[in-house]
Amino acid sequence: MFDESLHRRVPMQMDGVEGLSTVGMWVESARTFKAGDVALVECVVLWPDPYRKIVAPGTKFELWDGGFFATGTVTQRIEEGWLTA
Repeated sequence: MFDESLHRRVPMQMDGVEGLSTVGMWVESARTFKAGDVALVECVVLWPDPYRKIVAPGTKFELWDGGFFATGTVTQRIEEGWLTA
């Protein structure tokens, strides 16, 4: 569910990274998704270090909210948002 803020934070597990970490997601309009819906959302990982070498088109992930409820695939990586170490 995305309310009027168009933003949601949710734990994510991504292939190649141990455990769960929070991802911020944005959509263009408020809405509730139902099982089977497909959505393209913009995301940012809140703790980029474990993802720096992993995030690439084709990488798989799952979203968690008391249990895994959605699967996804990275479609694009935008370098502009990554902090430099």
